[in-house]
Amino acid sequence: MKKIYLQVILFAVLAAALSAYPSYLSAPANASDVPEIKIDFKSVVSVTSKQSKSNIILGESETQKRERVERESIAKKQESTQRTKSVAVSYSTDLGSLRAIYQEAASAHGIDWRLIEAVHQVETGKSAQCKKSYAGATGPMQFMPSTFRAYAQSGANICDLRDSIFAAANILAQSGASEGDIDSALYNYNHSNAYVKKVKSVMDSI
Repeated sequence: MKKIYLQVILFAVLAAALSAYPSYLSAPANASDVPEIKIDFKSVVSVTSKQSKSNIILGESETQKRERVERESIAKKQESTQRTKSVAVSYSTDLGSLRAIYQEAASAHGIDWRLIEAVHQVETGKSAQCKKSYAGATGPMQFMPSTFRAYAQSGANICDLRDSIFAAANILAQSGASEGDIDSALYNYNHSNAYVKKVKSVMDSI
């Protein structure tokens, strides 16, 4: 009897619990009852791509980061300066103006200014343009870039007439012209005996 009584009580409790259980949890939901959630991954990617890069390098300390940023800043400034220098200053190419530069450069390096004029005449016809030969020689005095860097003043531009003339005066002087050895100086400038004779002939005619 107790057994039957307990079963009845348990059944009643179970029935009450089931009647109180929300119908939407037991019944299958219709598609219209479920809110639609959409994620636009393209928008997420677009927003991410527009964000500025943090420029973080894994394993880089704050000190290393500061040093790197400083190096990058200096490199940008140098690049900007180089772009500015790429346009040579406009010079007058009348003989009087040119000879003033020849004489200034010759005086600075202790050589005959006529030698510089003769070299300029043979190389580019006393041009102030940034001409470039098939071999890569560049500028009014026709320097190979590596040679120009070795003999020009710091920050000089190979396409600048004055910078080029001063570099030519320097290499001629260091090659023997400052000691009166014109032949060696010219041969070092251009390894050709015919070139040496031609420049000396022009020099003698000035």
